[in-house]
Amino acid sequence: MADKKATTSSTSRRAALRAQQQAQETARKRRRIIGVVAGVIIIAVGVIAVVLGLNHKSNDVPTTGQITPPSATTDGVYTLNPNKAKKDVPTVTVFQDYQCPACKNAEDTLGKQFNELSAKGEIRLQYHTMTFLDQNMQNDSSTRAAMAAAAADVVGKYEAYHDVVYRHQPEEGVGYTDDQLRKTFAEEAGITGKNLTTFQHIYDNKQTEQFVKNANDKGLQELQKFGSASTPAFFVNGKPWQGWQNFQSVPSANELLQAIKKAH
Repeated sequence: MADKKATTSSTSRRAALRAQQQAQETARKRRRIIGVVAGVIIIAVGVIAVVLGLNHKSNDVPTTGQITPPSATTDGVYTLNPNKAKKDVPTVTVFQDYQCPACKNAEDTLGKQFNELSAKGEIRLQYHTMTFLDQNMQNDSSTRAAMAAAAADVVGKYEAYHDVVYRHQPEEGVGYTDDQLRKTFAEEAGITGKNLTTFQHIYDNKQTEQFVKNANDKGLQELQKFGSASTPAFFVNGKPWQGWQNFQSVPSANELLQAIKKAH
């Protein structure tokens, strides 16, 4: 009888030990799972923080000081759709002044087709904005328009804003108003919400003024190499192109491209 009780007691202890071991193993597995999940969450949070940090950095616009528009070089040359240009396509550079009536005529005749060819990657389209007509017309309208276009580029709307400025070019010598440049034109170009606030802050604080001045100085130096300092001036692969003057009426995009390729 005593042996039976001893056997029963021994069996109970073994069962209790196994139960305890199983409970400890279950607890260990649970801790491992929790640790893995926590690690994944920490990594995910870290990734999100990095992404948000990068996005914040990419959208961060200095609230003070001079800035260079993202689509332009420090010399003042804008490149439209830079990532769309196909290999070995011709580069068309347009020297312009927003108060220049001849520039508006050229824009009305060729601007839409240039934009189309640029969007398709058939040409690399560049604009170099001049402001020397301010001196001729005794105002600062060219400079202010160029500064506004540069501010528009900061919020990703250079092309649209550029088109709007020419669409509403005033009578020669009258000039653009600040209300037009900072509000009316911006809204017509699709600059709204936070982008409008950013655009107006840059314009009001003249944060693109030095960029515009430098662009004009560099542009004059470039044009004077070829004996001319007037606008509009068109270059194909760095060489003056007079062929644009042959279009007395609005050409198709393909007709314009063929003319450019002849110069290329």
